[in-house]
Amino acid sequence: MLIFFSVNEVCFFPQVYSGCKFTFSKIPNPFTNIRRINGQWKGLSAGGCGNYKDTYKNNPIYQFNVERPGPLLIELRGSRQYSVGFEVVTVSTVGDPGPTSFQKKSSGDYRCGFSYMELEHIPAGIYNITPTTFLPKQEGPFFLDFASTTPLKVSQLQ
Repeated sequence: MLIFFSVNEVCFFPQVYSGCKFTFSKIPNPFTNIRRINGQWKGLSAGGCGNYKDTYKNNPIYQFNVERPGPLLIELRGSRQYSVGFEVVTVSTVGDPGPTSFQKKSSGDYRCGFSYMELEHIPAGIYNITPTTFLPKQEGPFFLDFASTTPLKVSQLQ
């Protein structure tokens, strides 16, 4: 499977003027557990978004298990020629999920080749995620990346 992404390196030098002392520091990355899934939409599994009820159900579905509550970042990368997005559905939670629980959450508007969702606090539990293109029959490979502070187990259901 070949996936090509163009990367443009941008170099810049900030100029800062201040009347008081200041320092720059690197923004810390809290995510210590990274998991990448290589998937593809092909044939029937290129079902499109939820607007297409007859074909949406054929999209790939992955299940992930969050062992402890905490932050989670999910990124979907596909071909830039397609608008992509995903939906996360709660299957079950462990204990009291609290106010941050949800039944279904969308990555938002479909965007060309890239979509993401950052959850500041996801309850421990089992979730399903369905990555899609906006239109049905748009075939191609994709990367589904999970970044978390706790270990994640991910498997493909469909």
